[in-house]
Amino acid sequence: MISILNQFTALLAEGEQMLRSSASQSPELDAQLLLAHVLGLDRMKMLVDPPEEIPVSAPDVFRRMLARRHAGEPIFYIIGRKGFHNYVFNVNPSVLIPRPETEELVEAVLKRFPDEPLAVADVGTGSGCIAITLGLERASWRVSALDVSEKALETARENAAGLKASNVEFFRSNLLSGVGGEFDVIVSNPPYIDVADSGTLRVEIIKHEPPLALFAEENGLKIIRELAAQSAARLKPGGTFFCEIGFDQKNAVEGFFDERWEQVSFLKDISGHHRIAVAVLRG
Repeated sequence: MISILNQFTALLAEGEQMLRSSASQSPELDAQLLLAHVLGLDRMKMLVDPPEEIPVSAPDVFRRMLARRHAGEPIFYIIGRKGFHNYVFNVNPSVLIPRPETEELVEAVLKRFPDEPLAVADVGTGSGCIAITLGLERASWRVSALDVSEKALETARENAAGLKASNVEFFRSNLLSGVGGEFDVIVSNPPYIDVADSGTLRVEIIKHEPPLALFAEENGLKIIRELAAQSAARLKPGGTFFCEIGFDQKNAVEGFFDERWEQVSFLKDISGHHRIAVAVLRG
């Protein structure tokens, strides 16, 4: 009879081999993540201390998930969750899968402001990863999470409930139009990929992630331009606007800030690209 350890090793090898012929850019990691999910284990703990028992149903469940990944479905939609900052968020095809660049956006906001009472708006909240993380890290903040998609808001509300983010409220809104009041901080990871560039993206992104969260007209700049204009009218004097942008959009985005703004700067991501626009409204 095959030992549990041999069965475990064989399943991992089978998964990696299957995904090597797929669009996966990390077949070994993907196989590990899927098997850990099926077994209900932490991936690293599973590798260091292999399971002593594998349920009878686990191999079939694992192979069905492998087939989905092989067909191009994103790994985190299959698993149904994605780590972000210090938390784990539920994700599904109604929301964008959180990226490392967006973690850098959140860290930039947290670094700029200590824990003092602020009114914050997250525009295009998706899974809620920005708004909820800010709310959890800054208990004195009042965070409004906005999205035009009701399905995205359902996911964000579930994440807020699961993570007990009681200082985050959710509103269906096209940019800032659906919520009143002024804000100390407005933050956004808006759609900024040019619709004409859709054919250059990986198939798993094109087929599975929500186009509404990815693409914008006017070379990908339309939403950023509109949001910058609305933010100038909705920020309190001295308020700050943070916006994730495309790696090559700095020069164009810089032109969206007129005399109403007193400071405009751009932060680089880990790859050295200007990824975050930071603008301060005149006091």
